[in-house]
Amino acid sequence: MLVIIFVAVGYATFTGGTFRSQSHAFAAPITGLTLPGVSSSIPAADQSVLRPSLVNRTSNTLAPVADKHREVAEQLARIYATPTAEPSPAAEDPLLRAAAVAPPPPEPKLEETYIVKDGDNVSKIAAQFGLSVQTIVDNNPEIPNSDFLVLGQQVLIPPGEGILHNIHLNDTISGIADTYGVELAAITSFAPNHLASPDTIVENKLVFVPGGKKIAPVAVPLPAAGTASSADSGTSANAGIVAGGTSSDHGLIWPIGGPISSAYGPSHPLGIDIDGYRSAGTPVGAATRGTVVFAGGNACCSYGLYVVVMSPGGIETLYAHLSSIAVSQGETVSQGEEVGIIGSTGYSTGTHLHFEVIDNGTRVNPVAYLP
Repeated sequence: MLVIIFVAVGYATFTGGTFRSQSHAFAAPITGLTLPGVSSSIPAADQSVLRPSLVNRTSNTLAPVADKHREVAEQLARIYATPTAEPSPAAEDPLLRAAAVAPPPPEPKLEETYIVKDGDNVSKIAAQFGLSVQTIVDNNPEIPNSDFLVLGQQVLIPPGEGILHNIHLNDTISGIADTYGVELAAITSFAPNHLASPDTIVENKLVFVPGGKKIAPVAVPLPAAGTASSADSGTSANAGIVAGGTSSDHGLIWPIGGPISSAYGPSHPLGIDIDGYRSAGTPVGAATRGTVVFAGGNACCSYGLYVVVMSPGGIETLYAHLSSIAVSQGETVSQGEEVGIIGSTGYSTGTHLHFEVIDNGTRVNPVAYLP
């Protein structure tokens, strides 16, 4: 069968609303193309099979939204629905915006503990923390004013030049300020002290006294020959010392028996050390009767666990490096009553009792006040 297809090439335009062609149609014979015969006997395709009804078609359903997702979506919707105020200049300036959202600087630590390493000395540690040697010594009573330290020793580091002070019974901020020669505001304004007012101090709490200076201990000579002393009982100050017994003219007794391993002097200006070798677990007695004005401390360093008893006459006795404390602050004790157990807490190279005597605010040689 020969099929003739007419192809029209050109373009048409509308002019005055009438369609007009501006090209001439032509016809060209195309050979080699045949079309399949179509028989009228072939039934029409069943459109209901090829295109099923849309009514019964299953639609794609969305996965259920989790409750948390729905909650977040609702929150976002509320946020976007809330009108916003005009942005402030700080919000438009990236530098101001960064400053506005920057977190405040961390609060300085009230205290820090440093572990002595090989080659360390007091001067080196002081320089490392930007402090003076005297500040390190003042905050670690058991460190003499020298460069001698023990490997592994724990040294208390204050947050600056000044004194860390444990609040005793009947202490006041004004009294502490007077003791260390600073203004009251210097203590209350130091943020890590957390003092809302001078009246909010808590006993046994540690506070930092910025710029505070410790009063140098006053040397008191040993008793003259013939007065009451440990030598009168047939012993020497460095030999065996009998605890208890007759009290001295100052009303004190020895808190524990044992030899003096460190005497009061320039290299040990605060008190004496009574050796506790082979005496672990021995109780320590109060040298005077009185009120416990402090019971606590830090087992890591310095005095370790310690107790201070104030006599009715104003004499304080201090018992340091205890392994445990048997009294509480504010308690009244009798002379000889147990205040704790001898130990080696804090800066200690072995079991011993560090014993001090402070007579109405003046630190003295304990041996001068003992029988």
